Amino acid sequence: MITVEDAQLRIVRDKIPLPQELTDLRDALGRTLHHGLVSRLDLPPFDNASMDGYALRAEDTTTASPTHPASLSIDGLEAAGHPTSVALRPKTARKIMTGAPIPPGANAVIPVEEVHTNGVILSIHHPVPLGLYVRQQAQDMRREEPLLSAGALLTPGLIGILASQGFVQVPVTRKPRVAILATGDELVNPGTDLLPGQIPNSNSYALAAAVVEAGGLAIDYSPVADDLDAVNQALHRAAADADIILSSGGVSVGDYDLVRTVLDREGTLDFWRVDMKPGKPVAFGTIDHTPFLGLPGNPVSSLVTFELFARPLIRTLLGDSCWQRLTIELPLATAFPEVSDRRHYVRVALRRDEEGTLKAWPTGRQDSHLQTSWLDARGLMVVPAHQGPLAQGSIWPIMMI
Repeated sequence: MITVEDAQLRIVRDKIPLPQELTDLRDALGRTLHHGLVSRLDLPPFDNASMDGYALRAEDTTTASPTHPASLSIDGLEAAGHPTSVALRPKTARKIMTGAPIPPGANAVIPVEEVHTNGVILSIHHPVPLGLYVRQQAQDMRREEPLLSAGALLTPGLIGILASQGFVQVPVTRKPRVAILATGDELVNPGTDLLPGQIPNSNSYALAAAVVEAGGLAIDYSPVADDLDAVNQALHRAAADADIILSSGGVSVGDYDLVRTVLDREGTLDFWRVDMKPGKPVAFGTIDHTPFLGLPGNPVSSLVTFELFARPLIRTLLGDSCWQRLTIELPLATAFPEVSDRRHYVRVALRRDEEGTLKAWPTGRQDSHLQTSWLDARGLMVVPAHQGPLAQGSIWPIMMI
């Protein structure tokens, strides 16, 4: 068996981002930027007021005090979107609205609530610092300087930045097409009346959702029977359709675990079995030069191994080099009795106790077939092999999911 880290390294090694495609900015949320972009505009594009008030020359207020206020003549109004371009003369001020351009000659803004006026004369009772409440041109972004890097995940904030720079379409990395194959004679699609010995095919649905969440495009196939020719044909068809093949089941050591048999015969096998729980039987290789990940058939094992191995591959093909999940350390809310001979990824809920302390709460029994262990799960507690039982209040790393 190999370690989780070694398996991850082998999976993402030498993988390069997929080609670019253009997408409308309104459809770019969650997409990954294919290559870096530079600013097209200064932002702000001109000096402007950050407060409603009066634009003035700071040097006209240097001697202002409560007993000897500076008196300035008001010469008009600057409104946002309607610049006057008329220079401000010495000993004058101009009413200005938030966002309006600073008139030539002015170099500061005093808020309206800090002055007294009769509508003609402005009285100022303290010196106004140079640049007060002035947003300088290019203070935020400067034209032709680097803006966003390749691999950036386009969040609402970054989409706002791109809109402010006039981008209508953006170059994003094409979503990886991920073929999802569930194997087993016992599998039928949800909604079908179950015959004796049959179970609903939940893995395909869960994995398709995980693919979409990771940024990929799921291509779902009907369950594949436990037949060597059927598995062989399905894998080759998937290799022609997809950038990644993802199977669940058929990679252990049973008589009907045929996926690994086909991989051995028809493709390449980089590794099989990872030192972890749940999910030891994980296979990685290629079929017709298409990356293949064989995940265990047990539902919990399938999703945990997807998180650790398939998600990094999808994110890497999207150009995201920072695919590692955030890990934080939290105290255990209750004792955890299980001890594993492999590194254990324990599903935990994250809740605050009565004193307001955020803690990790194991979600019940952790058997790999118990899908209810996902209820309320927000993280995976990473427990080294042979550690335990774990005491209440002990601190453990939690990989946020």
